[in-house]
Amino acid sequence: MSEVLQITSPSVSKAQKREYDNINELPDEVLISILARMPMKEAARTSVLSRRWKKLWTSHPYLVFDGSNSLRGIHYRSEQVLESEQFKYLNWVNDVLESHHDAAIDEFKIRFYLDQCYQSDIDDWVRFAFGKKVQRFELDLSSSRVISHVQDSGYELCSHTLHFQTPLSLTSLVLKQVRVSGEVLENLLSNSPFLERLCIGASTSLVHLRLAGPSLCLTYLEITACARMKSLELDAPNLLSLKYSGQNIEIRFIEVPNLAEVFIGGMFVETCTRNYFLPLVPTFASQLQKLVLEMRVDERKMKLFEYPILSQLKELELQVRARDHDSLLCLTSLIKASPSLNQLSLELSWSKSYTRRRVMKVKRHHYNLKEVEIRGFVGGMVDSEFCIYLVKNAIMLEKMSIDPFTKNEKGGRESESS
Repeated sequence: MSEVLQITSPSVSKAQKREYDNINELPDEVLISILARMPMKEAARTSVLSRRWKKLWTSHPYLVFDGSNSLRGIHYRSEQVLESEQFKYLNWVNDVLESHHDAAIDEFKIRFYLDQCYQSDIDDWVRFAFGKKVQRFELDLSSSRVISHVQDSGYELCSHTLHFQTPLSLTSLVLKQVRVSGEVLENLLSNSPFLERLCIGASTSLVHLRLAGPSLCLTYLEITACARMKSLELDAPNLLSLKYSGQNIEIRFIEVPNLAEVFIGGMFVETCTRNYFLPLVPTFASQLQKLVLEMRVDERKMKLFEYPILSQLKELELQVRARDHDSLLCLTSLIKASPSLNQLSLELSWSKSYTRRRVMKVKRHHYNLKEVEIRGFVGGMVDSEFCIYLVKNAIMLEKMSIDPFTKNEKGGRESESS
């Protein structure tokens, strides 16, 4: 006699019972496909339905262990509370991995604060995921909500943990607040022939990184807040998008024939962009289509700098730190260097200044600029002057959007109201 879902409620109709029976008649592959579209915790709850359903969820291909919400406000409480939450999280992950039976998984994500005290457990999770031919792997051990620990106490991803006999199936790799060296990353990439996306954040062990090779499939690279990093060398024929935010480093572009999107920012962005990045832009200026820059307005230095012609640039986003005596008109030289520019986005953050404001006069026509978005608008002389300039000189301007809030401010207000 075939197993069916047990219906105990007297209010369930015969038609509903037949519907449940029909679901049970589906093959396991179809039911697993349905469960894969549910969050893992919800899928696990179906194990109580019957003996057949007890193990179906253990073939879930998306193992997402997101415990970040349980970290909220922990730094206001005792160390024992944090340790208790960490113990619960470890048990949750280990129980699921012990129950999992499928030979392969598509996605494996760890999102919780854990340090080097849990090195052995995390090593086992890494081996489990890579052994299951995981395609998208994320290890986010960020401690942004826990302020009593230093980064050097973080988990270290070592070469002995990544010792495998066959190439990995990775297409995406995200490591945040994981100590990983350039050598380990380079070896990992050499053993990952399908890797397209690499994101490294807040690694104190990353100093030098060289990504090179004609077989490199990497299309997206993101490196943020790696405080000890000194150099980055790119020989990546398939790279489409680069994001770097952090310390003042040397970036060498050897061969990047398809690079079309670039984000540059960080603590020393004005030095990073001026001395290291922008002089190298001519190596791919003719192909760059989107550029995002964090920058501080410095009229004197920006007047001395000549921007290379960005002939194919369509989108320009400037995240600008300005003082109330600055003139945003110094940004127009960068806009002028982008003759094909179609969209301009400007996000402003302000600081007070008691210096007398200098008057700056600029007249440049911009023939292709059609859309402008300005966030952080306060209606002062500085931002109003810039808006008036664009209205007068952007010949083809069709739309100007002005918002008093930045993205972060708007996001905070939305989370408070929800």
